[in-house]
Amino acid sequence: MSYTKHVRKDLLEISPYRLDTDFPSEAIPNLVRMSLNENPLIEKPKLTQMLKNVIAKVDPRDYPEPHARVAVDAISKFHKIDPLKVLVGNGLDDVLDRLVRTFVDKDSGVLVAEPTFFMYTYYTQLCQGKKIEVMLNNDFSLDIETLIRTSKDAKLVFICSPNSPTGNQFERDEIIQIIEKCNSIVVIDETYVDFGKYSMLELTNKYDNLIVLRTFSKAYGLAGIRIGYLIGESGLVDTIKKTVHPFNVGTLAQHLVVEALKNHVYFKKRFKAVIKERNWLIQELKSIDGVTVFPSDANFILFKIINGKSSSKIQNDLRRKGLLIKDRGKIPMLQNCLRVTVGTRASNKRFLRELRRILS
Repeated sequence: MSYTKHVRKDLLEISPYRLDTDFPSEAIPNLVRMSLNENPLIEKPKLTQMLKNVIAKVDPRDYPEPHARVAVDAISKFHKIDPLKVLVGNGLDDVLDRLVRTFVDKDSGVLVAEPTFFMYTYYTQLCQGKKIEVMLNNDFSLDIETLIRTSKDAKLVFICSPNSPTGNQFERDEIIQIIEKCNSIVVIDETYVDFGKYSMLELTNKYDNLIVLRTFSKAYGLAGIRIGYLIGESGLVDTIKKTVHPFNVGTLAQHLVVEALKNHVYFKKRFKAVIKERNWLIQELKSIDGVTVFPSDANFILFKIINGKSSSKIQNDLRRKGLLIKDRGKIPMLQNCLRVTVGTRASNKRFLRELRRILS
């Protein structure tokens, strides 16, 4: 008997999100991953001490606080907002999944400003929704008029700002235009906002169709802990909670949120260190012949190879040298582009040295 006849037909046509190039099965000596936008500038001893503090407080035999109340209270206190406006999940992917499940069913429209984070499309497909694509302008800015006009057919509008993989943060006034003129729920993904210029979070008090997404995976260096959250109008959030299963966020993760926000002064200094290192890396990349570098408000840099060599070959050549970066060359508008995460100064120098050698 073939199992496929029992599987949803639409699911058989969906390609899974693969991370094979980021987690190679073969052993690579002195491997440095600069492909997933993690934050190696957060010092591991600091995180180890935070973990020790949490372990001393909790009993792993007990179920976690339902509805992630420990984390919700810490986040609401930090942002000075009503806890009823906060929903916490097991990583931002969990939050995205819940959000899309709440509003999207068969043929529901979901507008996505492309090129951007693939998971908006992925979760839309899982719910049999219909992706509505509006391409960015050639300078990676938002095509405001087209976006607003097209949004009439969408339940959700996703905007990642700062955007992955382009790295730029969109103009605040333009995003406000979209929120005010769209009848859709506008979702602003602020995964990289700690490296950017502004946040839309305070506007959740003004607009009931605005949802802001945040995570502790990138800036806070807690990718392995899996904590993401959304902030929006309390009634909206309460509706999304219907899709959340109990005990979805572990005790360690919840209490690490408390520790991280308690140590925000330390983390803010590390965010600034990343920005400083990013700006240095941009200038170094600009000095390499055959490379065009795009502006960044995130903890990664998008660059284009213009000397005739392919982005896929460069990714593979760097991989053989123990450096993992992301080839974005197959994405529309990003032909021959690669994305590199800002690493430590030592990792960045090693990357630059090998890139110069490959391009020479």
